[in-house]
This record gives sequence, C-alpha cells and structure tokens, in this order.
Amino acid sequence: MPFLVKMGVLELTLGVLTGWFMVYITRTPRAERLRRGLRDPRRIRQGHIELLMMGTILIAIGSAVPDPPLAALVLIALFSWLAPLSFFPAAIRPDLADSRGMRWTDNVTFLGLSTGYVVLAVAVLLR
Repeated sequence: MPFLVKMGVLELTLGVLTGWFMVYITRTPRAERLRRGLRDPRRIRQGHIELLMMGTILIAIGSAVPDPPLAALVLIALFSWLAPLSFFPAAIRPDLADSRGMRWTDNVTFLGLSTGYVVLAVAVLLR
C-alpha cells in the first residue's frame, strides 16, 4: 500500500477521533469548558475539519499517483500533518494564534505544502 495512503488513513482516523472533541464542545456549557482550559473551541473545529480534509487528500493522491517524487512525498506528508495539528494549541491559549511562532509555523507549513504540491503537479504533468 502506498505511503501517502497509509498516512492519509492515519490522519483521517485522527480526524474522526477528534470528532469526540466536537461532541464535547457542543454538549458542554461554556463555563465548564473555560474552567477546564478550553478557551477557543473554534480552533478544535478547524483542526478537526482540516485533519479530515488532509487525510482524504492524502488517500486520493496516494491512490492516483503511484510513484510521486520523493520531495513531494516528504513535503506533502509532513505538512499535511503539521498544518491541522497547529490549530489545537490555540484552543487552549488563543493568544498563540497571533504569536510570532504560530505565524512562522503557518507560513512554513503553507510554503511546504505549496512546494510539495507544485513538485507533484509538475511530475504528474510531465509523465
């Protein structure tokens, strides 16, 4: 089974499991969530949806492109995980979303994904 398919299934599974966080934030009163440290539940939703989307995309690419270039494989696999996981810390500490470190992380993950997908697209078009 292709590596991207395996990574996609794992990511999709984690996305499904984070659905339990969605159940928690929709069924727990705000005061209780705040007391337990959950300050910005929107970040949970963002991470949940992004994990589901990225996992699905990895499965699709892994199934459609049998032998992707190694650079594309590494960049897409790595940053498809890092991008959605970066939303979760801001659920507890919303100030992190505007921090220099988080802006740097966002830029690096977006650059990594963009580069990986361009390399993949070029390789697919040249085949």
